[in-house]
Amino acid sequence: MDALPQPRLSRRDLLRGIAIASGVIAVPGLLAACSTDEKSGSGVTVTQSDGPIDLLTVALPASISTLDVSKSAGIANLTVALLVQEALVTVAADGTLAPGLAESWTRPDATTYVYKIRPDVRFSDGTLLTVDDVIASIEQHSVKGSTSAFAYAYTNVVSVTQTGDRELTITLSAPDSLFSWALSPGTLQITSRAFLAQNAGTIGTPATKILGTGPYAVAEFVPDSHVTLQRNDGWWSEAPKAAQVRIEFVGDETTRLIAMRQNSFDMATSVPFDQLEQWSGLDGVDVQTASDNSVVALAFNTTKAPWNDKHVRAAVAHSIDRAAIVKSVLRTHGEVAATLPTRQQWGGVLDPGAVDELYQRIPQFDFDLDAAGKELAQSSVPNGFSDTVTYPNSGPQIGKALLSLAENVKKIGITLEVEEVSLEQWIADLGKHEAGISLGWYFATTGDPAEYTQQLLNADNAGVNGTNIADYRNDAVTDLLRRERLETDPAARGQLLSEALVLAAADVPYQPLWWGEGATAFGPVVGTSTYSPYFFIGPWATQVFARA
Repeated sequence: MDALPQPRLSRRDLLRGIAIASGVIAVPGLLAACSTDEKSGSGVTVTQSDGPIDLLTVALPASISTLDVSKSAGIANLTVALLVQEALVTVAADGTLAPGLAESWTRPDATTYVYKIRPDVRFSDGTLLTVDDVIASIEQHSVKGSTSAFAYAYTNVVSVTQTGDRELTITLSAPDSLFSWALSPGTLQITSRAFLAQNAGTIGTPATKILGTGPYAVAEFVPDSHVTLQRNDGWWSEAPKAAQVRIEFVGDETTRLIAMRQNSFDMATSVPFDQLEQWSGLDGVDVQTASDNSVVALAFNTTKAPWNDKHVRAAVAHSIDRAAIVKSVLRTHGEVAATLPTRQQWGGVLDPGAVDELYQRIPQFDFDLDAAGKELAQSSVPNGFSDTVTYPNSGPQIGKALLSLAENVKKIGITLEVEEVSLEQWIADLGKHEAGISLGWYFATTGDPAEYTQQLLNADNAGVNGTNIADYRNDAVTDLLRRERLETDPAARGQLLSEALVLAAADVPYQPLWWGEGATAFGPVVGTSTYSPYFFIGPWATQVFARA
Protein backbone atom coordinates (compact mmCIF):
# COMPACT_ATOMS: atom_id res chain seq x y z
CA MET A 1 0.00 0.00 0.00
CA ASP A 2 1.33 3.41 -1.00
CA ALA A 3 0.42 5.95 1.66
CA LEU A 4 -0.35 9.50 0.68
CA PRO A 5 1.20 12.24 2.82
CA GLN A 6 -0.24 11.87 6.30
CA PRO A 7 -1.11 14.67 8.72
CA ARG A 8 1.92 16.03 10.52
CA LEU A 9 0.31 19.15 11.96
CA SER A 10 -2.58 19.90 14.24
CA ARG A 11 -5.42 21.98 12.79
CA ARG A 12 -4.21 24.97 14.78
CA ASP A 13 -0.65 24.57 13.49
CA LEU A 14 -1.94 24.13 9.97
CA LEU A 15 -4.01 27.28 10.05
CA ARG A 16 -1.02 29.20 11.37
CA GLY A 17 0.87 28.02 8.29
CA ILE A 18 -1.61 29.20 5.67
CA ALA A 19 -0.87 32.59 4.12
CA ILE A 20 -2.42 35.90 3.04
CA ALA A 21 -2.08 37.45 -0.41
CA SER A 22 -3.35 41.00 0.07
CA GLY A 23 -5.35 43.22 2.49
CA VAL A 24 -5.90 46.16 5.02
CA ILE A 25 -7.79 46.15 8.37
CA ALA A 26 -9.29 48.49 11.13
CA VAL A 27 -11.36 47.00 13.94
CA PRO A 28 -13.44 48.44 16.81
CA GLY A 29 -13.91 46.94 20.24
CA LEU A 30 -10.58 45.22 20.80
CA LEU A 31 -9.47 44.01 24.23
CA ALA A 32 -5.76 43.86 24.99
CA ALA A 33 -4.36 40.68 26.55
CA CYS A 34 -1.13 38.67 26.45
CA SER A 35 0.95 39.62 23.44
CA THR A 36 4.20 39.22 21.57
CA ASP A 37 6.07 41.85 19.58
CA GLU A 38 7.36 41.35 16.07
CA LYS A 39 8.53 43.55 13.21
CA SER A 40 6.25 43.50 10.19
CA GLY A 41 7.10 43.80 6.50
CA SER A 42 6.63 47.58 6.80
CA GLY A 43 8.87 47.87 9.84
CA VAL A 44 5.82 48.40 12.06
CA THR A 45 5.94 46.67 15.44
CA VAL A 46 2.87 44.44 15.69
CA THR A 47 1.84 43.37 19.18
CA GLN A 48 -0.67 40.53 19.24
CA SER A 49 -3.63 40.56 21.62
CA ASP A 50 -5.92 37.70 22.58
CA GLY A 51 -8.84 40.10 22.49
CA PRO A 52 -11.90 39.74 20.23
CA ILE A 53 -12.66 41.57 17.01
CA ASP A 54 -16.26 42.74 16.72
CA LEU A 55 -16.12 43.50 13.00
CA LEU A 56 -13.36 42.93 10.46
CA THR A 57 -13.81 45.10 7.35
CA VAL A 58 -11.98 44.14 4.17
CA ALA A 59 -11.63 45.91 0.82
CA LEU A 60 -11.23 43.70 -2.26
CA PRO A 61 -10.16 45.33 -5.55
CA ALA A 62 -12.67 43.30 -7.58
CA SER A 63 -16.38 42.60 -7.35
CA ILE A 64 -18.26 39.31 -7.60
CA SER A 65 -21.77 38.55 -8.77
CA THR A 66 -22.04 35.02 -7.36
CA LEU A 67 -20.86 33.20 -4.25
CA ASP A 68 -20.83 29.88 -6.11
CA VAL A 69 -17.24 29.28 -7.21
CA SER A 70 -18.28 26.34 -9.39
CA LYS A 71 -19.84 29.02 -11.63
CA SER A 72 -17.10 31.63 -11.34
CA ALA A 73 -13.77 30.47 -9.95
CA GLY A 74 -11.92 33.78 -9.75
CA ILE A 75 -9.58 34.53 -6.87
CA ALA A 76 -12.07 37.09 -5.49
CA ASN A 77 -14.84 34.47 -5.43
CA LEU A 78 -12.56 32.01 -3.66
CA THR A 79 -11.47 34.65 -1.15
CA VAL A 80 -15.08 34.85 0.04
CA ALA A 81 -16.19 31.24 -0.39
CA LEU A 82 -13.29 29.65 1.47
CA LEU A 83 -14.33 31.38 4.70
CA VAL A 84 -17.61 29.45 4.43
CA GLN A 85 -16.83 26.16 2.72
CA GLU A 86 -14.06 23.64 3.29
CA ALA A 87 -12.42 20.79 1.37
CA LEU A 88 -11.25 17.30 2.30
CA VAL A 89 -7.62 18.45 2.35
CA THR A 90 -6.01 21.86 2.49
CA VAL A 91 -2.67 23.38 1.51
CA ALA A 92 0.01 24.07 4.10
CA ALA A 93 2.35 27.06 3.98
CA ASP A 94 5.06 24.98 2.29
CA GLY A 95 2.68 23.95 -0.51
CA THR A 96 2.09 20.38 0.69
CA LEU A 97 -1.25 18.72 1.37
CA ALA A 98 -2.52 18.73 4.94
CA PRO A 99 -5.73 17.68 6.74
CA GLY A 100 -9.01 19.46 6.12
CA LEU A 101 -12.38 17.79 6.62
CA ALA A 102 -10.50 14.53 6.06
CA GLU A 103 -8.45 13.63 9.12
CA SER A 104 -6.48 11.01 7.18
CA TRP A 105 -6.23 9.46 3.73
CA THR A 106 -4.45 6.67 1.87
CA ARG A 107 -3.96 5.46 -1.68
CA PRO A 108 -4.14 1.65 -1.76
CA ASP A 109 -3.19 1.64 -5.45
CA ALA A 110 -2.56 4.11 -8.27
CA THR A 111 -6.26 4.65 -9.02
CA THR A 112 -7.86 4.39 -5.58
CA TYR A 113 -8.08 7.11 -2.91
CA VAL A 114 -9.61 6.53 0.53
CA TYR A 115 -10.54 9.42 2.87
CA LYS A 116 -11.63 9.31 6.49
CA ILE A 117 -13.73 12.36 7.41
CA ARG A 118 -13.68 13.99 10.83
CA PRO A 119 -16.40 13.05 13.32
CA ASP A 120 -19.05 15.46 14.59
CA VAL A 121 -18.53 18.18 11.97
CA ARG A 122 -21.63 20.28 11.34
CA PHE A 123 -22.73 22.72 8.69
CA SER A 124 -23.52 26.24 9.82
CA ASP A 125 -27.25 25.37 9.75
CA GLY A 126 -26.60 22.76 12.45
CA THR A 127 -26.93 19.63 10.31
CA LEU A 128 -24.28 16.93 10.64
CA LEU A 129 -21.74 16.49 7.82
CA THR A 130 -22.05 13.00 6.32
CA VAL A 131 -20.02 11.02 3.83
CA ASP A 132 -22.98 11.34 1.47
CA ASP A 133 -22.66 15.13 1.57
CA VAL A 134 -19.01 14.85 0.53
CA ILE A 135 -19.97 12.48 -2.29
CA ALA A 136 -22.65 14.90 -3.53
CA SER A 137 -20.17 17.80 -3.44
CA ILE A 138 -17.69 15.86 -5.57
CA GLU A 139 -20.32 14.52 -7.97
CA GLN A 140 -21.46 18.00 -8.99
CA HIS A 141 -18.05 18.31 -10.67
CA SER A 142 -17.44 14.69 -11.72
CA VAL A 143 -20.82 13.76 -13.22
CA LYS A 144 -20.74 13.41 -16.99
CA GLY A 145 -21.69 16.67 -18.70
CA SER A 146 -20.98 18.81 -15.64
CA THR A 147 -20.74 22.53 -16.40
CA SER A 148 -18.83 23.21 -13.19
CA ALA A 149 -15.71 25.36 -13.47
CA PHE A 150 -13.88 22.51 -11.72
CA ALA A 151 -15.08 19.64 -13.94
CA TYR A 152 -11.62 19.41 -15.55
CA ALA A 153 -10.12 18.19 -12.26
CA TYR A 154 -12.50 15.22 -12.04
CA THR A 155 -12.54 13.83 -15.59
CA ASN A 156 -10.93 10.53 -14.51
CA VAL A 157 -13.38 9.80 -11.69
CA VAL A 158 -15.24 6.51 -12.19
CA SER A 159 -16.97 6.29 -8.83
CA VAL A 160 -17.27 7.93 -5.41
CA THR A 161 -18.72 5.56 -2.82
CA GLN A 162 -19.13 5.23 0.92
CA THR A 163 -16.99 2.37 2.20
CA GLY A 164 -17.24 2.90 5.96
CA ASP A 165 -18.93 4.86 8.73
CA ARG A 166 -16.85 7.96 7.99
CA GLU A 167 -15.02 6.69 4.92
CA LEU A 168 -15.34 7.31 1.20
CA THR A 169 -13.42 5.77 -1.67
CA ILE A 170 -12.76 7.42 -5.01
CA THR A 171 -11.84 5.27 -8.00
CA LEU A 172 -10.22 6.67 -11.13
CA SER A 173 -10.18 5.28 -14.66
CA ALA A 174 -6.41 5.77 -14.81
CA PRO A 175 -3.64 7.16 -12.60
CA ASP A 176 -3.70 10.95 -12.36
CA SER A 177 -0.66 12.73 -10.94
CA LEU A 178 -2.69 15.78 -9.92
CA PHE A 179 -5.82 14.14 -8.55
CA SER A 180 -4.81 14.28 -4.88
CA TRP A 181 -4.97 18.09 -5.25
CA ALA A 182 -8.52 17.97 -6.66
CA LEU A 183 -9.83 17.47 -3.12
CA SER A 184 -8.19 20.71 -1.89
CA PRO A 185 -9.89 24.15 -1.57
CA GLY A 186 -8.97 25.38 -5.02
CA THR A 187 -11.27 22.83 -6.69
CA LEU A 188 -13.58 21.48 -3.96
CA GLN A 189 -15.97 23.25 -1.60
CA ILE A 190 -18.12 20.86 0.41
CA THR A 191 -21.81 21.52 0.98
CA SER A 192 -24.79 19.28 1.81
CA ARG A 193 -26.68 17.06 -0.61
CA ALA A 194 -29.98 18.48 0.68
CA PHE A 195 -28.81 22.04 0.05
CA LEU A 196 -27.78 21.17 -3.50
CA ALA A 197 -31.09 19.44 -4.23
CA GLN A 198 -33.33 22.09 -2.69
CA ASN A 199 -31.58 25.06 -4.30
CA ALA A 200 -30.57 23.85 -7.75
CA GLY A 201 -30.08 26.82 -10.04
CA THR A 202 -30.07 29.47 -7.31
CA ILE A 203 -26.98 28.64 -5.26
CA GLY A 204 -24.67 31.63 -4.85
CA THR A 205 -27.44 34.20 -5.23
CA PRO A 206 -28.39 36.78 -2.56
CA ALA A 207 -31.46 34.74 -1.64
CA THR A 208 -29.88 31.28 -1.41
CA LYS A 209 -26.23 32.13 -0.68
CA ILE A 210 -23.95 29.12 0.07
CA LEU A 211 -23.74 26.58 2.89
CA GLY A 212 -20.57 25.11 4.39
CA THR A 213 -18.84 23.77 7.47
CA GLY A 214 -16.32 26.61 7.71
CA PRO A 215 -15.73 29.28 10.36
CA TYR A 216 -18.27 31.70 8.85
CA ALA A 217 -21.75 31.73 7.33
CA VAL A 218 -23.07 34.29 4.84
CA ALA A 219 -25.43 36.76 6.50
CA GLU A 220 -25.89 39.10 3.53
CA PHE A 221 -24.74 39.25 -0.08
CA VAL A 222 -25.23 42.21 -2.41
CA PRO A 223 -23.59 41.44 -5.78
CA ASP A 224 -20.95 43.92 -6.89
CA SER A 225 -21.25 45.70 -3.53
CA HIS A 226 -20.43 43.64 -0.43
CA VAL A 227 -20.84 40.42 1.53
CA THR A 228 -21.25 40.13 5.30
CA LEU A 229 -20.23 36.98 7.14
CA GLN A 230 -21.24 35.87 10.64
CA ARG A 231 -19.00 33.65 12.77
CA ASN A 232 -20.14 30.02 12.82
CA ASP A 233 -19.93 29.23 16.53
CA GLY A 234 -20.40 25.55 15.75
CA TRP A 235 -17.19 25.33 13.73
CA TRP A 236 -15.23 22.22 14.62
CA SER A 237 -11.88 24.04 15.04
CA GLU A 238 -10.64 26.97 17.10
CA ALA A 239 -13.02 29.93 16.83
CA PRO A 240 -11.72 32.95 14.87
CA LYS A 241 -11.32 36.28 16.67
CA ALA A 242 -13.63 38.23 14.35
CA ALA A 243 -17.34 37.86 15.14
CA GLN A 244 -18.25 39.37 11.76
CA VAL A 245 -16.41 39.95 8.50
CA ARG A 246 -17.66 42.52 5.98
CA ILE A 247 -15.98 42.35 2.58
CA GLU A 248 -16.57 45.29 0.28
CA PHE A 249 -15.74 45.38 -3.42
CA VAL A 250 -13.81 48.56 -4.23
CA GLY A 251 -12.30 48.67 -7.70
CA ASP A 252 -10.69 52.11 -7.61
CA GLU A 253 -7.23 52.02 -6.01
CA THR A 254 -7.21 55.70 -5.03
CA THR A 255 -10.55 55.24 -3.28
CA ARG A 256 -9.17 52.28 -1.34
CA LEU A 257 -6.06 54.21 -0.32
CA ILE A 258 -8.09 57.18 0.92
CA ALA A 259 -10.47 54.86 2.77
CA MET A 260 -7.56 53.16 4.49
CA ARG A 261 -6.10 56.52 5.49
CA GLN A 262 -9.47 57.34 7.10
CA ASN A 263 -9.65 53.92 8.86
CA SER A 264 -12.76 53.00 6.88
CA PHE A 265 -11.34 49.51 6.27
CA ASP A 266 -9.36 47.12 8.40
CA MET A 267 -7.81 45.10 5.60
CA ALA A 268 -7.19 45.66 1.88
CA THR A 269 -6.01 42.93 -0.47
CA SER A 270 -3.81 43.20 -3.57
CA VAL A 271 -2.17 46.51 -2.75
CA PRO A 272 -0.63 47.80 -6.02
CA PHE A 273 3.13 47.91 -5.84
CA ASP A 274 3.38 51.32 -7.47
CA GLN A 275 1.45 52.66 -4.43
CA LEU A 276 3.35 50.58 -1.89
CA GLU A 277 5.22 53.52 -0.35
CA GLN A 278 1.97 55.43 0.13
CA TRP A 279 0.26 52.48 1.80
CA SER A 280 3.28 51.72 3.97
CA GLY A 281 3.45 55.37 5.00
CA LEU A 282 -0.01 55.34 6.53
CA ASP A 283 0.10 55.64 10.31
CA GLY A 284 0.18 52.20 11.93
CA VAL A 285 -0.50 50.32 8.69
CA ASP A 286 1.42 47.08 8.25
CA VAL A 287 1.90 46.07 4.61
CA GLN A 288 3.11 42.49 4.22
CA THR A 289 4.39 41.00 0.98
CA ALA A 290 5.20 37.47 -0.12
CA SER A 291 5.40 35.40 -3.27
CA ASP A 292 1.90 34.28 -4.19
CA ASN A 293 3.01 31.69 -6.77
CA SER A 294 1.06 33.56 -9.43
CA VAL A 295 2.04 33.78 -13.07
CA VAL A 296 1.07 36.48 -15.57
CA ALA A 297 1.42 35.54 -19.22
CA LEU A 298 0.36 36.68 -22.67
CA ALA A 299 -1.67 33.97 -24.39
CA PHE A 300 -1.77 33.81 -28.17
CA ASN A 301 -4.73 32.04 -29.79
CA THR A 302 -2.89 29.58 -32.00
CA THR A 303 -6.07 28.79 -33.98
CA LYS A 304 -6.94 32.37 -34.98
CA ALA A 305 -5.23 34.45 -37.66
CA PRO A 306 -2.81 36.13 -37.54
CA TRP A 307 -1.91 34.62 -34.16
CA ASN A 308 -1.73 31.14 -35.69
CA ASP A 309 1.53 32.36 -37.25
CA LYS A 310 4.49 31.61 -35.01
CA HIS A 311 6.37 34.65 -36.37
CA VAL A 312 3.56 36.95 -35.19
CA ARG A 313 3.64 35.40 -31.73
CA ALA A 314 7.43 35.70 -31.57
CA ALA A 315 7.29 39.33 -32.71
CA VAL A 316 4.96 40.30 -29.89
CA ALA A 317 6.86 38.19 -27.36
CA HIS A 318 10.04 40.10 -28.25
CA SER A 319 8.20 43.42 -27.83
CA ILE A 320 7.53 43.42 -24.10
CA ASP A 321 10.26 44.54 -21.74
CA ARG A 322 9.62 42.17 -18.85
CA ALA A 323 12.64 43.22 -16.78
CA ALA A 324 11.65 46.91 -16.98
CA ILE A 325 8.07 46.10 -15.96
CA VAL A 326 9.20 44.11 -12.93
CA LYS A 327 11.46 46.99 -11.93
CA SER A 328 9.19 49.98 -12.62
CA VAL A 329 5.62 48.69 -12.34
CA LEU A 330 6.09 45.95 -9.73
CA ARG A 331 8.90 47.82 -7.97
CA THR A 332 10.90 44.55 -7.97
CA HIS A 333 8.10 42.74 -6.13
CA GLY A 334 8.12 39.96 -8.68
CA GLU A 335 10.45 38.05 -10.95
CA VAL A 336 10.69 37.73 -14.73
CA ALA A 337 9.06 34.38 -15.48
CA ALA A 338 11.23 31.95 -17.41
CA THR A 339 8.25 29.62 -17.88
CA LEU A 340 4.81 28.92 -16.42
CA PRO A 341 5.46 27.09 -13.09
CA THR A 342 7.21 29.11 -10.40
CA ARG A 343 10.44 27.84 -8.90
CA GLN A 344 8.68 27.14 -5.59
CA GLN A 345 6.21 24.71 -7.18
CA TRP A 346 8.81 22.05 -7.99
CA GLY A 347 9.34 20.78 -4.44
CA GLY A 348 9.16 16.99 -4.35
CA VAL A 349 9.51 16.77 -8.14
CA LEU A 350 12.84 18.44 -8.95
CA ASP A 351 15.52 19.77 -6.63
CA PRO A 352 16.51 23.47 -6.94
CA GLY A 353 19.61 22.70 -8.97
CA ALA A 354 17.63 20.70 -11.51
CA VAL A 355 15.07 23.51 -11.72
CA ASP A 356 17.81 26.04 -12.48
CA GLU A 357 19.21 23.74 -15.16
CA LEU A 358 15.77 23.29 -16.69
CA TYR A 359 15.03 27.01 -16.80
CA GLN A 360 18.30 27.63 -18.62
CA ARG A 361 17.17 25.19 -21.33
CA ILE A 362 13.79 26.82 -21.94
CA PRO A 363 13.79 29.14 -25.00
CA GLN A 364 13.36 32.79 -24.06
CA PHE A 365 12.01 35.68 -26.16
CA ASP A 366 13.69 38.62 -24.49
CA PHE A 367 12.96 42.27 -25.25
CA ASP A 368 14.45 43.09 -28.65
CA LEU A 369 12.51 45.33 -31.06
CA ASP A 370 14.93 44.61 -33.90
CA ALA A 371 14.27 40.90 -33.52
CA ALA A 372 10.53 41.64 -33.21
CA GLY A 373 10.55 43.55 -36.51
CA LYS A 374 12.40 40.74 -38.29
CA GLU A 375 9.91 38.18 -37.01
CA LEU A 376 6.96 40.26 -38.20
CA ALA A 377 8.59 40.74 -41.61
CA GLN A 378 8.66 36.95 -42.03
CA SER A 379 5.01 36.59 -41.03
CA SER A 380 1.73 36.48 -42.94
CA VAL A 381 1.15 40.15 -41.96
CA PRO A 382 4.49 41.87 -42.60
CA ASN A 383 2.83 45.29 -42.73
CA GLY A 384 1.20 44.85 -39.33
CA PHE A 385 -2.37 44.48 -38.08
CA SER A 386 -4.74 45.62 -35.30
CA ASP A 387 -6.23 43.78 -32.33
CA THR A 388 -7.52 44.31 -28.79
CA VAL A 389 -6.39 42.86 -25.46
CA THR A 390 -8.32 43.12 -22.19
CA TYR A 391 -7.29 42.93 -18.57
CA PRO A 392 -9.26 42.73 -15.28
CA ASN A 393 -9.89 45.89 -13.27
CA SER A 394 -8.41 44.14 -10.25
CA GLY A 395 -4.98 44.20 -11.90
CA PRO A 396 -3.91 47.79 -12.62
CA GLN A 397 -0.30 46.65 -12.84
CA ILE A 398 -1.29 44.39 -15.72
CA GLY A 399 -2.93 47.29 -17.49
CA LYS A 400 0.29 49.30 -17.24
CA ALA A 401 2.31 46.38 -18.62
CA LEU A 402 -0.07 46.01 -21.57
CA LEU A 403 0.06 49.74 -22.32
CA SER A 404 3.85 49.47 -22.43
CA LEU A 405 3.53 46.55 -24.84
CA ALA A 406 1.10 48.53 -27.01
CA GLU A 407 3.61 51.38 -27.29
CA ASN A 408 6.37 48.98 -28.29
CA VAL A 409 4.44 46.98 -30.91
CA LYS A 410 3.28 50.26 -32.51
CA LYS A 411 6.93 50.76 -33.51
CA ILE A 412 6.86 47.60 -35.63
CA GLY A 413 3.45 48.26 -37.18
CA ILE A 414 0.99 46.56 -34.81
CA THR A 415 -1.89 48.52 -33.28
CA LEU A 416 -2.93 46.98 -29.98
CA GLU A 417 -5.88 48.47 -28.10
CA VAL A 418 -5.85 47.88 -24.33
CA GLU A 419 -9.21 47.71 -22.54
CA GLU A 420 -10.07 47.31 -18.86
CA VAL A 421 -13.04 45.05 -18.00
CA SER A 422 -14.50 43.65 -14.80
CA LEU A 423 -12.84 40.60 -13.30
CA GLU A 424 -15.86 38.39 -13.94
CA GLN A 425 -16.20 39.53 -17.56
CA TRP A 426 -12.50 38.86 -18.08
CA ILE A 427 -12.85 35.33 -16.68
CA ALA A 428 -15.94 34.65 -18.81
CA ASP A 429 -14.23 35.93 -21.96
CA LEU A 430 -11.18 33.75 -21.38
CA GLY A 431 -13.44 30.71 -21.43
CA LYS A 432 -14.85 31.64 -24.84
CA HIS A 433 -11.43 31.49 -26.55
CA GLU A 434 -12.57 34.17 -29.03
CA ALA A 435 -9.78 36.71 -28.59
CA GLY A 436 -6.61 36.58 -30.65
CA ILE A 437 -4.45 37.74 -27.72
CA SER A 438 -5.38 37.33 -24.08
CA LEU A 439 -3.83 37.96 -20.71
CA GLY A 440 -3.62 34.98 -18.37
CA TRP A 441 -3.30 35.69 -14.64
CA TYR A 442 -3.20 32.57 -12.51
CA PHE A 443 -2.83 31.91 -8.78
CA ALA A 444 -1.57 28.47 -7.82
CA THR A 445 -3.90 26.47 -5.61
CA THR A 446 -1.46 23.54 -5.40
CA GLY A 447 2.24 23.10 -4.75
CA ASP A 448 2.75 21.10 -7.95
CA PRO A 449 4.31 22.25 -11.27
CA ALA A 450 1.82 20.18 -13.26
CA GLU A 451 -0.99 22.56 -12.26
CA TYR A 452 -0.03 25.32 -14.71
CA THR A 453 1.66 23.00 -17.21
CA GLN A 454 -1.26 20.62 -17.69
CA GLN A 455 -3.95 23.29 -17.71
CA LEU A 456 -2.25 25.61 -20.19
CA LEU A 457 -0.35 23.29 -22.55
CA ASN A 458 -2.25 20.00 -22.78
CA ALA A 459 -4.37 19.83 -25.96
CA ASP A 460 -6.93 17.84 -23.98
CA ASN A 461 -7.75 21.13 -22.25
CA ALA A 462 -8.10 23.17 -25.47
CA GLY A 463 -11.43 24.34 -26.92
CA VAL A 464 -14.25 26.49 -25.57
CA ASN A 465 -14.31 26.53 -21.75
CA GLY A 466 -10.98 24.71 -21.69
CA THR A 467 -8.14 25.89 -19.47
CA ASN A 468 -5.70 25.87 -22.41
CA ILE A 469 -6.62 29.44 -23.42
CA ALA A 470 -4.06 29.50 -26.26
CA ASP A 471 -5.84 26.50 -27.84
CA TYR A 472 -2.34 25.14 -28.20
CA ARG A 473 -2.08 21.72 -29.82
CA ASN A 474 1.24 19.99 -30.20
CA ASP A 475 1.01 16.20 -30.38
CA ALA A 476 4.46 15.67 -28.88
CA VAL A 477 3.75 18.01 -25.95
CA THR A 478 0.34 16.46 -25.31
CA ASP A 479 1.85 12.96 -25.40
CA LEU A 480 4.40 13.99 -22.77
CA LEU A 481 1.70 15.48 -20.57
CA ARG A 482 -0.64 12.51 -20.91
CA ARG A 483 2.22 10.27 -19.83
CA GLU A 484 2.99 12.60 -16.93
CA ARG A 485 -0.59 12.31 -15.62
CA LEU A 486 -0.20 8.52 -15.52
CA GLU A 487 3.19 8.65 -13.80
CA THR A 488 3.61 8.13 -10.05
CA ASP A 489 7.41 8.42 -9.78
CA PRO A 490 8.40 12.04 -8.96
CA ALA A 491 11.65 11.92 -10.93
CA ALA A 492 9.89 10.59 -14.02
CA ARG A 493 7.18 13.24 -13.65
CA GLY A 494 9.83 15.95 -13.45
CA GLN A 495 11.49 14.72 -16.63
CA LEU A 496 8.22 14.59 -18.60
CA LEU A 497 7.11 18.05 -17.43
CA SER A 498 10.53 19.48 -18.21
CA GLU A 499 10.54 18.18 -21.76
CA ALA A 500 7.01 19.45 -22.36
CA LEU A 501 7.90 22.95 -21.15
CA VAL A 502 11.05 23.14 -23.30
CA LEU A 503 9.27 21.88 -26.41
CA ALA A 504 6.22 24.10 -26.01
CA ALA A 505 8.21 27.28 -25.34
CA ALA A 506 9.74 27.09 -28.82
CA ASP A 507 6.23 27.34 -30.30
CA VAL A 508 5.43 30.53 -28.30
CA PRO A 509 1.79 29.79 -27.38
CA TYR A 510 2.41 31.95 -24.31
CA GLN A 511 4.89 34.62 -23.32
CA PRO A 512 5.32 34.30 -19.54
CA LEU A 513 5.78 37.80 -18.11
CA TRP A 514 6.33 37.57 -14.37
CA TRP A 515 5.88 35.49 -11.26
CA GLY A 516 4.16 37.71 -8.76
CA GLU A 517 4.01 38.68 -5.15
CA GLY A 518 0.98 39.64 -3.11
CA ALA A 519 0.78 42.65 -0.82
CA THR A 520 -1.74 42.96 1.99
CA ALA A 521 -2.21 45.98 4.20
CA PHE A 522 -3.30 45.57 7.82
CA GLY A 523 -4.65 48.57 9.69
CA PRO A 524 -3.53 49.84 13.09
CA VAL A 525 -5.71 47.48 15.15
CA VAL A 526 -5.23 44.09 13.44
CA GLY A 527 -2.43 41.93 12.09
CA THR A 528 -1.25 38.45 11.18
CA SER A 529 1.92 36.46 11.72
CA THR A 530 1.27 33.87 8.99
CA TYR A 531 1.54 35.75 5.71
CA SER A 532 2.61 33.24 3.03
CA PRO A 533 1.82 32.14 -0.56
CA TYR A 534 -1.24 30.03 0.26
CA PHE A 535 -2.94 32.30 2.82
CA PHE A 536 -6.12 32.81 0.82
CA ILE A 537 -6.42 29.14 -0.14
CA GLY A 538 -8.17 28.47 3.15
CA PRO A 539 -10.04 30.23 6.00
CA TRP A 540 -7.70 33.22 6.04
CA ALA A 541 -9.73 35.39 8.45
CA THR A 542 -8.99 32.90 11.23
CA GLN A 543 -5.37 34.05 11.02
CA VAL A 544 -6.15 37.70 11.73
CA PHE A 545 -5.65 38.85 15.31
CA ALA A 546 -6.27 42.05 17.26
CA ARG A 547 -3.29 44.20 18.10
CA ALA A 548 -2.72 45.21 21.68
